[in-house]
Amino acid sequence: MDNASRHHPQNIRLYLTVGQRLLRDSLLFQLLLHDDVELVGESETGLDTLNRLEAARPGVLIIEEDLLDNDGLTIAENALSMNPTLAVLLISEVTVSAGRLAIYLEAGIKAVVSKHQSIQELIKTLFYIRNGQVYVGTLQTPGNNAGEAMVAYRALSRREREVAQLMARRVPVKDIADQLGVSCKTVHSYKDRIFIKLGFERLPELILFMKRQSQGAAA
Repeated sequence: MDNASRHHPQNIRLYLTVGQRLLRDSLLFQLLLHDDVELVGESETGLDTLNRLEAARPGVLIIEEDLLDNDGLTIAENALSMNPTLAVLLISEVTVSAGRLAIYLEAGIKAVVSKHQSIQELIKTLFYIRNGQVYVGTLQTPGNNAGEAMVAYRALSRREREVAQLMARRVPVKDIADQLGVSCKTVHSYKDRIFIKLGFERLPELILFMKRQSQGAAA
């Protein structure tokens, strides 16, 4: 492929960030069957992605929600601050609720697909968003029982679970921010995401849920 075709405006300059090598390879094996998909970079961590994005100049970023070092939403927000025209497709562990989808769309993410959806669905979504369009896939009703909340909790990013645990111990927001090395605004952002993802409206619901979870683990 010559340089003229490699940088044709219709080509998708793709950057892929997925922590698990097996999943990353399986995605790439399918994506690179398409002549108009050009891989310009890949990473397993969010920090590596942010360090490489400027040089890679991708048009589309496919990023996993639960990364080795951070959550995909935070990395996507940082990537979009660097390149506002970037089209971001987030791969979620679970099918997202309407509340979670609202958070993603507000952050500038163009589409969210479940990790358990077919690769054909992901490819269809990729081609749909490459021109900046928003793709809304299947939604699920937010969990309203303990089993659904547990599934949603396991789908939280590592940092979100860490914040949830500290909040459940009634650690003040400022102390959480200091402990994690982030701003109070960031902690509040995590709090909003956690409540929406778990289907909770008040802190006591989170405290009770975390207490029962710890008791169950100890049993």
